[in-house]
Amino acid sequence: MTIEQTIEIPPSRRISLDLPPELPVGKARISILSVAKEPKTDRALLSMRGSCKGIDTLDKYFARKQANKAMEDLKTGNS
Repeated sequence: MTIEQTIEIPPSRRISLDLPPELPVGKARISILSVAKEPKTDRALLSMRGSCKGIDTLDKYFARKQANKAMEDLKTGNS
């Protein structure tokens, strides 16, 4: 049997459960799942999705990083 209910957690952090009479007496496993609200920063980041579209590609990014690494290697004498 699965019982699911959404509740408000009071500041005291104490809850009591009224169980249906058809639930057998004895041991039971209880799970409590906290569903956090979406932080405002996530929405702000999601609103920026696609804002840089067309500015750069993954290939250009890696080419730039390889060029920077090659320049760094020349300056430090690494190969």
